[in-house]
Amino acid sequence: MGGSGSTRRIVVENNEGSEGVVKISESVVNRLKGEPDKQAPATFQPPSPKEYKFGKTTEAKEIEAYYQQKLKHLEERNMQLQKTTTEQFAKAVEEVEKKFLKETGSPVCQDLQQSVYECYLYNPKETLKCSSQVRDFSRCVERSKQNAMTRRG
Repeated sequence: MGGSGSTRRIVVENNEGSEGVVKISESVVNRLKGEPDKQAPATFQPPSPKEYKFGKTTEAKEIEAYYQQKLKHLEERNMQLQKTTTEQFAKAVEEVEKKFLKETGSPVCQDLQQSVYECYLYNPKETLKCSSQVRDFSRCVERSKQNAMTRRG
């Protein structure tokens, strides 16, 4: 139920020629005796407050320089991609305009349009009084459409 027992395999190579004798370091002897290790293993030491006062550590400066360079490269790449995308978009817009916006017609029936506008201004609450101007304007626009179709036709 408790799982398998762990096994530890140690291979000792003896190259010094004295058979049957294995040399171990003093720290191993101390650990076997249960005594604290006199030479503590090297651990990470954060920079002292003096290092912070005088600036960053050299390792931090190197890392920062690396990422600054990487950031600069990415910004340049982004600008190039943006330029390319803008050019492609402008080209696509131009193609669509050529394909679908072939001609823009000149304004038609401007005098009748102006009379409808003025009628609505003078009669804001009685718009039905403008029905004759609207009808005349609509007829004029229809005639212009038909004339344009027969010219293309």
